[in-house]
Amino acid sequence: MLLFPQKDDVKSAQNEKAFYVLSSRKVINEELSQLLRLAGFNQVTSVLQDLDSNPNLAISEKDYGIVIDIGRQEYIDNIVPAILAMVPRGVWCCVVGDSDSIMLAQAFLRDGIQYFNLNSQRELFVQSAISSTNLKSMRWAVSISILGCKGGVGNSSIAYQTISNIVQAKAMPSLFVQGANGSRDLDLLTGKKMVQEIVAGQKNLDLMSSGSQLYPDLSLDSFQKYNFVLFEEAINTANKETLRQLVESSSCLVLVMDRSMASVRVARGMIEVVESLNRSQLAPRRLFICLNDSRPFSMNMLSIEDLQSLLGRPLDVVFPYNKQKEGVTRFVGLSRKIAPIDQLTRLILGGAPIHKGSLINRLVKNGLLKKSQVA
Repeated sequence: MLLFPQKDDVKSAQNEKAFYVLSSRKVINEELSQLLRLAGFNQVTSVLQDLDSNPNLAISEKDYGIVIDIGRQEYIDNIVPAILAMVPRGVWCCVVGDSDSIMLAQAFLRDGIQYFNLNSQRELFVQSAISSTNLKSMRWAVSISILGCKGGVGNSSIAYQTISNIVQAKAMPSLFVQGANGSRDLDLLTGKKMVQEIVAGQKNLDLMSSGSQLYPDLSLDSFQKYNFVLFEEAINTANKETLRQLVESSSCLVLVMDRSMASVRVARGMIEVVESLNRSQLAPRRLFICLNDSRPFSMNMLSIEDLQSLLGRPLDVVFPYNKQKEGVTRFVGLSRKIAPIDQLTRLILGGAPIHKGSLINRLVKNGLLKKSQVA
């Protein structure tokens, strides 16, 4: 049996498209690149980096594919979001590595990504690349839900700034969907009237208003072009069935809360739903908790220590109160690298978190948090 088909029409189509090889291991990079060139892919671009280094690849929707070497890694929670954030949905993608774990391959396959063992499956990798597997059309968008645990906590503003950050960072087709209970003032931020049909907002970002509390059905044709779909909604009045649907439909959830007990109760209930589904289902959901101080701190409010104790987990992002402008702030006086909206975007895109203790200490040092607000 021939390993590489020799049909001229196949080669002609392949020669018009680029194929990327991403591996920090020089030998592996060269071997994979050679295999692809032997198979008829003339435009093979070798990138001597790994996925953790956040390679700045300008992959076009017209490119053929990319193979990503993950080495010995077997923890995919950050790998999959990084891949989905980097590779356009129309571009074929696979992962290779040293592990021969069937469970690892199945975990990638749930997100429409094939995994091949470098020692025993190189031939299958090449055959799959040549045959242009249909798995590329099975890769759904990165499904994000930013959910307010109480009215007026600023989830609409945080959600829109987050999707704008994602578009700026990734330059890929994205959709912002506002749920039935979202802020009616969002058109002031977007500059567009939110209606129940998809409208163009800015480059690579479309907008849509939904009359439902449920996450939209991404299998519909109207959502097939998007790499990112962010759904924004308030869940303080949602029932358990709605909460479960939101969790099941989202690969990443962000809860926005304030320092009230009412907000804590809603957040705690959602945390329990996420933990329950993560125990019973193979595909994990990532969950981040944001505290948005939209009002000045007073002594009758819960401290950060109280909140974390009641929630049973640490806060991931803290938006301190900005007396110059109520709502979301980028932290004037702090490095933009640790601005809360940028930190949240980084977490959603699969980046490593900044050490929380260090962040809170710097907020106190810069006068954006008082010690009484923390302890």
